[in-house]
Amino acid sequence: MILFIRIDATTLPALIFGAALVVLAALLGLFVWRARRTLEQDGDVDARTKLHANRQMRRRLQISIMLAVIGIVIAVGDQMDQLFVQRPHLFFVWVAVVFALVLWMVLLAMGDWLSTITHSEIARTRLHLERRELEEQIRHYRATQANTASNKNDSTTQS
Repeated sequence: MILFIRIDATTLPALIFGAALVVLAALLGLFVWRARRTLEQDGDVDARTKLHANRQMRRRLQISIMLAVIGIVIAVGDQMDQLFVQRPHLFFVWVAVVFALVLWMVLLAMGDWLSTITHSEIARTRLHLERRELEEQIRHYRATQANTASNKNDSTTQS
C-alpha cells in the first residue's frame, strides 16, 4: 500500500502544524541532550544531582517524543477524514488519543516542575547547613586565635 498524502487547502494547515510540532520536538530533544552532556562533563556534580539530571532528561526526552507523536497523529488524522466520515467512532478514538498524549505530556511536565522544585529546595537546605557549619568553624577558629593571643599577652606581662 502506497502512503498517499493529500495536500490541499483543507489539509495543509494540519500538515504544517504537525510538521512544526515534529521540528520543535526535535529541537527540544537536541537541547535537552546537549544540556545533559554539558552536565556530564562537569566534574563537580554530586551523585544526587546526577540522578536528578538523569531522571529530568528522561522526562524531558519523553515530552519531546510525545510532542513529535502528537504532531504526526494530527497530520495523519487530518488525512483520514474520509475514513472518519464512514466510521465516525474512529474520529472520537483519534481525538481521545491526541488528548491522552497531551494529558500525559502535561503530567510529565508537572512532574518535572515539582521534581526540580524539590531538588532545588533540598540543595538550598544542604547549602544553608554547610554555611552554618563553616560559620561555626570560623567563629571557633577566631575564638581560639583570640584566646591564644590573650594568653601570649598575659604571659608577656607576667614576665
